[in-house]
Parts: sequence; structure tokens; C-alpha cells
Amino acid sequence: MTPATPEAYEAAVRRLFPQGAYWDGQFGDPESDVSLFARAKAAELYRFRRRMADLYAEGRPETATETLGDWERVLLGAANPGPSAPERRAVLAAVGEGGSVAGMVRDAGRMFGFSVSDVSLPFRPAFFGHARFGADRLADASGFAVVVVRASPADGRRRAEFEERVRAKLLATNIVHFEYGG
Repeated sequence: MTPATPEAYEAAVRRLFPQGAYWDGQFGDPESDVSLFARAKAAELYRFRRRMADLYAEGRPETATETLGDWERVLLGAANPGPSAPERRAVLAAVGEGGSVAGMVRDAGRMFGFSVSDVSLPFRPAFFGHARFGADRLADASGFAVVVVRASPADGRRRAEFEERVRAKLLATNIVHFEYGG
């Protein structure tokens, strides 16, 4: 979406006016009110059309820059300003693909030879200051600060890799607690 030049928008605004000697005379003077009006409207149209391309990029989490925090707030329940923009987009892409915290942890477990029996988010958002009077939930579960993962290792040698993978996929604000059992 590339906008036309400001001059092209000015010409388009001029074509909206009636034809005739009076209007030709008005547009002949670059300092007349009509000429100034057309120039001002053209500049605004140019700015608007230029921002349309930005809006297209901001309308998708994988290309957003200005609204990245808003995408996180909507999809994850809280903004995650700590990691870099590409890392934040990767987390949003995982959620946008229908992923969930539990599904992602189970997938990581299978990858590294663990059987994940439970993934829980044991605390209510009020515990972390995400609630207000009269409302129990203002944030999605993925925005909570504690994630408890219960797993049984089929091969305990890849435990560090499993934990690193899970921590990398979750929000930087999450505290991940792993419990291993037989």
C-alpha cells in the first residue's frame, strides 16, 4: 500500500471543486484560501494513506511493532516488554496458532522424552494485582506469574534442555516450577 504523492492528492482535492473562471482564479493564486485548503487536505490525505500501510502491519501480531504490547495484552493477558520484539512475536505466533501453555509444555515434553502429567496455573490473578474490585479475572491464564509443570522423565539426561525450552516459550514474567515424579 504505497500512497500517491502529496501533489497527486492536491490535484484530486482540486478536482472536487466546481469548474469555472472563478475557481481557476482561486487556484491560480497559491496563497488563496481555496489553494491553502486544498494543500492542507492533501497533506492530511497523504498522512492518512501512509498510515494505512502501518495499520496493515499492526493488524497482524507477526509484523506489529507499535501495538505489540496490545497484542500481548489481548492474546496473553499481560504485556511482556522484557524480551526482544522477535521473541515476543514468536510467543504470540504460538498462541495465535491455537496453542496453549499446557499444549506447548506437553509438546516440549514429548520432544525431550518426558511425560507431562499436569500443567497448572495455581494462583488467581488478584494475587498478582491483575484484578479490580468486583472482577475475578482480567487476564488470561498465560499472563499469570507461576506455572507448575508435573512430569515423569523417560530419559532424565535431557532435563535441562526440556526446562530451558519451556522457559523460553513462556512469558518472561512467568515463574516456572518443575516437579518430577516416578
